[in-house]
Amino acid sequence: MPEAARAPRTQQQRRDETRRALLDAAVESLIEVGFARTTTLEVQRRADASRGALLHHFPSKTELLVAAVDHLAEMRARELKMLAQGLPDGRARTDAVLDLLWQCFSGTFFQVAMELRTAARTDHELRPVLITAERALRDRILHQAKALFGKDVAEHPGLERALDFTLQFMIGAAMTAVLHKDDARLRDLIDDFKALFPTVLTTATTKRTRRPREPR
Repeated sequence: MPEAARAPRTQQQRRDETRRALLDAAVESLIEVGFARTTTLEVQRRADASRGALLHHFPSKTELLVAAVDHLAEMRARELKMLAQGLPDGRARTDAVLDLLWQCFSGTFFQVAMELRTAARTDHELRPVLITAERALRDRILHQAKALFGKDVAEHPGLERALDFTLQFMIGAAMTAVLHKDDARLRDLIDDFKALFPTVLTTATTKRTRRPREPR
């Protein structure tokens, strides 16, 4: 008996596929040729999409590239959710989660984010949009990290502040990795930070609960 023919794609499915193709092309272009040479025409060419389709989804280059960061973040979030199923318990779980977070800052996601951050320094249209997007991204990372760490760490009163510290440390380390990716010292620093993380949690709790001195 012949195989049943597939149902034709709906218009919405075709639109979704075009949008994903444009976002994938934007990511590819940012990594390969950088922000300045990632034009809407270049993305359109890579995605094999029409001009009308690109402008329908993304009326400006800024909207397209910020959406590309969010697109990558969503894909990474799905990957982390799958990886979370195999995490160990106890202290080993905390170390494993920190390793997963570091992977976010040592791959494609960070490369794209860094291209946009650098451009936003002088691009007054991109800057406010990227700031808003990064705030939302931070909240997403914090929410998912709490789920990954497990109940004991997730309920720790200093976790949010400790995670902010962790993200800032990893951003700095990832910038170093751009030029020194295979430097063993960088891997040692990540391992040292993992060992220090319980202290970071405790210190964050102390700062969070410390009250200002009463004036004399």
